[in-house]
Amino acid sequence: MRLLKHKEAHPDFSNFQCVVVIDLDHLSTSQLSQRALNIVKTQTAIDSVCFPETMNKTLVINAPRFFSLTWNIIKGWIDPRTAGKIELISSRKSWESRLRELVDDDLLPSDYGGKGMATTETLAKEAPEGVLKQHHELVHVRSSGHSTVDVPQGGEMEVKVFTRAATEVSISIVEENNKSNVLAAGVAVKHTGGQGENDKPTSVQITTERIKGPIKARIKIDSSGGRFSTAGNYMVACNIY
Repeated sequence: MRLLKHKEAHPDFSNFQCVVVIDLDHLSTSQLSQRALNIVKTQTAIDSVCFPETMNKTLVINAPRFFSLTWNIIKGWIDPRTAGKIELISSRKSWESRLRELVDDDLLPSDYGGKGMATTETLAKEAPEGVLKQHHELVHVRSSGHSTVDVPQGGEMEVKVFTRAATEVSISIVEENNKSNVLAAGVAVKHTGGQGENDKPTSVQITTERIKGPIKARIKIDSSGGRFSTAGNYMVACNIY
C-alpha cells in the first residue's frame, strides 16, 4: 500500500529496494525449532514469488556463534544471487559502521546507531489506542521465572501472556518492593491449542483491572511440575496506558 501511494504521488517511480535488518540478540538454540525454520522457509518462498528483486541488502546482526550452522541450512533455501546480498555480522561496532554506509544517519533508528526514530517508538505508533509503551519479554521457565516492569506515575498497565507450553503454570503479579501487595493472584495458564498448522499460541489475560503506577510490578510464573522439570517459554506482553 505504501508503494502504491508513492507511485500515485510520483508517476515516474519505477524501482523499490529495501535494507533489512534481522536482529538475533538473545536468540537461543531452543527457539530454532522445526516450526521456526519452516516459517523462515515459507517466508523466503513468498518473498521470492511476490517481491522479487526488492532486496538491496540484508544484515543479520548480533548472531550467536551457534547460528552459523543454521545459516548454512537457510542459505540452501535462498537463490544464490539473493544469498549474496545477505551479510552476517555479530560485532556491534562492525554492524553499526556497515549500517551507516547503507542508510542515511537521519533515517537510521537511534537504537541502531543513527539519529532517526527509535524502533520502540515506531512500534508504539502501531500499538492499541492510548498505549504509551509496550513491554514484551520471553521468559523461559523451569520451576519458576519472572519479568519486572516499571509502571510510571499516572500510568496503567494490562498484562497478557502467550504460550505453547503444555505444562500448567500459575501466574501472579506482586509489587517488587512489597511482595505482600498482590496485584493479580494465581492465574492458571496452559496451552490448549490445536495440532500442526492449527497450533496457535494460547493467550491469557492476567490482569482483570489495570495496575496503576507508580509501581514496579513483578510478574511471577510458577510451574506445577517438579523442581527439575522444564515448563517452557512464556511471552509476557504488557500495554502501559
